[in-house]
Formats: sequence, structure tokens, C-alpha cells
Amino acid sequence: MDHPNKQESLSGSLGVLSIVFMVIATAAPLTVMVAVTPLIITLGNGGGVVFDILTATIIMLLFSIGFVSMAKYIDNAGAFYAFIQKGLGRVIGLGSASLAWISYFFLLIAVEAYIGVALADLLKSFLGVEIPWWILSLSIISIVAYLGYRHIELSSKFLGVALVAEIGVVLIIDFLFFQRNGVTALTPSAFSIDVISSGSIGLGIMFAILGFIGFESTVIFREEAKDPQKTIPRATYLAVILVGLFYCISTWCLVSIVGTDKIMAFTSEHGESSYLLVAEQYLGKVFTDVILVLLVTSLFACILSLHNVVVRYQYVLGKYGVLPTVLSKVHVKHNSPYMSSAIQSASSFILLTILILLSWDPVANIYTWGASAGTLGYMFILSLTCISVIVFFIKNKEGNFWKTFVAPVLGLLGLLFCLGMAIINLPTLVGDSIAVAKVVGFVLIGTFLFGMLIANLMKAKSPQKYERLKELA
Repeated sequence: MDHPNKQESLSGSLGVLSIVFMVIATAAPLTVMVAVTPLIITLGNGGGVVFDILTATIIMLLFSIGFVSMAKYIDNAGAFYAFIQKGLGRVIGLGSASLAWISYFFLLIAVEAYIGVALADLLKSFLGVEIPWWILSLSIISIVAYLGYRHIELSSKFLGVALVAEIGVVLIIDFLFFQRNGVTALTPSAFSIDVISSGSIGLGIMFAILGFIGFESTVIFREEAKDPQKTIPRATYLAVILVGLFYCISTWCLVSIVGTDKIMAFTSEHGESSYLLVAEQYLGKVFTDVILVLLVTSLFACILSLHNVVVRYQYVLGKYGVLPTVLSKVHVKHNSPYMSSAIQSASSFILLTILILLSWDPVANIYTWGASAGTLGYMFILSLTCISVIVFFIKNKEGNFWKTFVAPVLGLLGLLFCLGMAIINLPTLVGDSIAVAKVVGFVLIGTFLFGMLIANLMKAKSPQKYERLKELA
């Protein structure tokens, strides 16, 4: 029988590849190709999708330079908010922790609802069995609860298998394109000024950044990494480069197959079926069905990874007395934050049940609004982290000028541009509803301010706890 017990910290021997799996799985590559790429094309600038993704990759690489430079000064699994606290103080740090937690939680609920619909469609198509989406979504939450209770290695192994499968099928399509047409078939017009400027470059880059969501996982698993000082930087750079190359090459093949002058109309007409139609052209109907299966596993891998991220936010906050200390309990056998995982799973189950009872549509409401809110909060946290890196190194006057100032500033400018576009276009992102956009903005701003309020209350009423917050950075 397993006996849980409270311990001081997590442990593990995650290597570079295991952590990279966590990051890329959160990004859900196949889901991005099937569901996000059409958004970049139709709401962005059509055939300029390749340029958008390349630009997003450069922004994230610039961000990574400062992020990794500062990482050696961070000794815990606090991730972005630990960075923010280190440079901008405990009050803003705790505000950002609250915002990061709610942002990832929104994203998690969104994908948990979406997978129920995807799985219901799959079962109906393959077996002729009709099961309500909400039963499947709640079942998925239960499975994730079990995996989250176990050691992190179990989750990373599953993510590895799912990730290899979903990336593999996209790479096969890319390979067949090159085999039939040659490298010269990649249309250079994808980078022409006319194509790039044909629509909203800002929205295109903004959606492209979605492909890097979960980026902070490299630092979140610090306590469970084999050699944090070497593993974390290597995993960070490798994850950004691999994700960026994967999306650039695959979308370039897609645009070349359809044509830069036709991709906008083609995607507007077929939506999320666009990539599946191209896949069928190269692989046949059987492999298209395989992609539908892998899409579900991709979503599941994304859910599992997001769950692990949210759980570790709660674990660290519980460890330092911001949240109930029960969240910091670690299983004696599995070395997992089992109580945080159990409470997170219960929270997802309860909230999704409430939304089901309110008759919210799983895609139009839960997924769209949750994903939009989570993404907006995520980009705000990225921007704050960049500012914190710059401020920290200005104060301490350490490190290489390029790594500690120039690269972070350039990354910040790119992120602020995307954040501005997200705010301006928020009503469009939540279904042309100004009312919903206001609610989303209120929740995100309110959560950030609530975290700051808690920090000030701790400072006034529990100075010892407030003082201990220094350890978060």
C-alpha cells in the first residue's frame, strides 16, 4: 500500500529530452497544425503564416536569452513569477503568480472541454457510438488525476510516446512533399512583402506565439531535473528551436501545396479541416483517420502537461504559505505533489460540471473564452518576466550586455506588440462580444490585483510569511 507523506521538496532525474517533451507536449504540435494554423491564416495574413511563426520563434529565442541568463539565480520551481519577484519585488511577484495560475487554469479547462467534443466525434465516426461530450471530458479529468498522483516520470513517458506519434505524422506529410516536389517547391512568395502585409501581421504573430505555450515548464521542473544548471538552459533553447523549426517547415509545406494566393480562401472555407484535407491528398483517407486519433492524444498530452504546470504552481505557493500548506505535501513513494494534483483535478471536475449544468457550449463558450483569457494572461506574464530580467540585471550590473539587456529588450518589444494586438482584438477573439471581453479583462486584472493584495496583507499581518517569500526568488 502506498503511504503519502509530507516532504521538503520534489525529486527526480528528468533529463533534457524529458523536459523538452513536457514543453512541446503542452504546445500540442498536431493541435496547432489542425486548429491554430487556420486562425493564423484567416485572422492574420494568409500565406504570411510562415513569416509569422518565424518571427514568433525569434521573439521567444530573444526572450530565452534573458530567461536562461537569470535562471541560475532562481533556486526553486516557481517559474515566471519567481523571476518577476526577483526583479520587481514580492508584491508584483505574488500578483503575477495569481495571474499565471488562473491563466493556465483557464487554458486547462478550455482544452478539457474541447477534448470531450473531439473524442465524441471520433467515437461516433469510428464506432457509431454516441456519448455526450461532457461524460468523456469528465472521464479524461479522472485519468489525468491518476497520472498526476504518480511520479512525474510516468507522465513524461506518456507524453513522449504521444508526442513522437503526433509529430511523426506531420513530418511524414512534410517528407512526402519534399519527395514528390523537391526542396525548390517551397514557395519563396511566402516571404514576399505583398503576402506578409496582406492582412494583420500582429494577430498572425500573436496566434503563432500560442504554439510556444507552456514554455516555462523548463524551469517549473527544476527540482525534478537531473542537473538543473545544465539541463534547464539546454532544454529551453532546444524546445524553442525545435518547436519553431517544426511549425515553420510544416506551414511552409502547407502554403506551398495550396498556394499563397489561395491559402486564405481555402482555409476560410474549410477551417479546421484544411490540414486534414491536405493530409488526405498525401496520405489517403486511412491516414487521415489516424490523424484524428492522434489529434485526441495530442489534446490529452496537452491537458496532462498543463495539469502538471498548474499543480506545481499550487505546490510552490503552498510550500511558502501563500496557499494552504496541504498543497505542498509530497508522496513518499512517487515523489509527486499528490495533494496539489488531487485538488486541481477536483477543481477542474467541479468547475466543468457547473459549466455543463449552465448549458455552456464546449467549443463556442468554454474553449473559446477560456483559451482567449488564458492566452492574454500568458502574454502579460511573459512581458512582466522580460521587464523583470532587464530590471534585475540593471540593478546587479552582472552578465553579458547582449544577454542581459539587448536581447530581453528586443524580446519585450515583440511581446508588447503582440499583447497590444490581443487587447485591441479581444472582442473578436471571444466571439465579437464586448461584454465577454470586459468580463475576461476584469477577471484577469482582478486576479492580478488580488495576488498583490494578499502580499500586502501578509506583509502587515504575517511578516514572517512575507519575509519567507524571498525564498521564492
